[in-house]
This record gives sequence, structure tokens and C-alpha cells, in this order.
Amino acid sequence: MFKRKILAFICTAIISAPIIGLFFMLIEGSTIRELPALIAFTSIYAIPVILLFGIPISILSDKMNNRIEGYKRVFFSLIVHLFFGTSFVVLLILILDSRFIFTNFNAFDSYFLVASTLISLIGWGMDEILRIYFRKKQET
Repeated sequence: MFKRKILAFICTAIISAPIIGLFFMLIEGSTIRELPALIAFTSIYAIPVILLFGIPISILSDKMNNRIEGYKRVFFSLIVHLFFGTSFVVLLILILDSRFIFTNFNAFDSYFLVASTLISLIGWGMDEILRIYFRKKQET
């Protein structure tokens, strides 16, 4: 399982950094020349968070859903990934800004909320794809 989680982390980091960088470029109205800098900026912050927060949440999701099989397990795994991905940003905003998110929600907060949600979705997808791959590999 740990090998699958590390591979999912690497794939998530490789896929999500350009997507989030492109997302920031479109939102900010930046040019394509600024995209490499946005990808680098995204990577500097996203990769450690995915490593230190995403992998444990993915392991927790597996532990929570190990008795469920089929589409229900996939759905509940998605819910766990999205819940903790978005709650991470909400808690970070609450702790760092000392304010309630819904009373003073700004564009900066929404950038990170959308980015976190997308990264959670990509991480979940990578984990599910690798789960299928490793299961088929064991069968052969």
C-alpha cells in the first residue's frame, strides 16, 4: 500500500502543479510566459502539503473504507478526499486569519479552496487508478 501511495503522490504532484498553475494564470489574467513561474510557485507550496497531509488522508480513507467494496468504496473514498482537502484550507484560513470564512470570504481564499479541491480530486483519481493497476498486477 505504501508503494501505491508514494506513486500516487508523485503522479498527483506532476499532474496538479501545471493544472493549478494554468488555473491561476487564467484567473489572474497572466500571460503564457508567466506560466512556468506559476507552476513553480504552485509546486513549492503544493508538494509539501500533498506529501505531509495528502498521503495520511489517503491512508485514512483506505482504513475507513476497507470493509466497503465496489462503487460505494470509490464514492466514500472520494468524499473523504474532498472533505479533508477542502477542510484543510478552511482550517488554515481560520487559524491564520483569525476570522470566520463565510463572513469575509475573498478571492485569495477561493483560489486556495479551488486548488485544494482540484488537488484532492486528482489525488483520489491517481490512487484509484493505481489501486486497479496493482490489483490486476497481483492477479497475473
